[in-house]
Amino acid sequence: MRSGFFLSPRNSPAVAGPRLAGPSLAGPSLAGPRLAGLVLALLCSLQAHANPVPADDESVARGAQLFQQFCTECHGRDGRAQVDVISDATDLTDPEAYYSGSSEQEIFNSIANGAGVAMPAWRTQLGSDESIWDVVNFIRSLQDN
Repeated sequence: MRSGFFLSPRNSPAVAGPRLAGPSLAGPSLAGPRLAGLVLALLCSLQAHANPVPADDESVARGAQLFQQFCTECHGRDGRAQVDVISDATDLTDPEAYYSGSSEQEIFNSIANGAGVAMPAWRTQLGSDESIWDVVNFIRSLQDN
């Protein structure tokens, strides 16, 4: 590369080629109200979704089975995380101690996608969103005890 030569997005070889007609994401067309509208739309899409699985006895029982199968190694059989495997696992009986939020959607996200460094994602192992919601319902039942 020659000294003093700068590749900007406009003259970069990676984007060289015919220019397409229409608004550019890098141009001023997104300034002001249009940008605000895009940000608002993004924020609205991130709103919490309601738990679609009723927290009835059947769901809590299914969640308890899954919890015993996948979660007790770190959170313990009672959800209090008083096991020696992970020193900073969350006590699931105390929502104020949750690291990644205690709403149903935040619990769902933590289970599905992992949370922090120590909590892996469990979406694949649990197999379906319904199963994850069953575990969320079981965890909520622990808070009532």
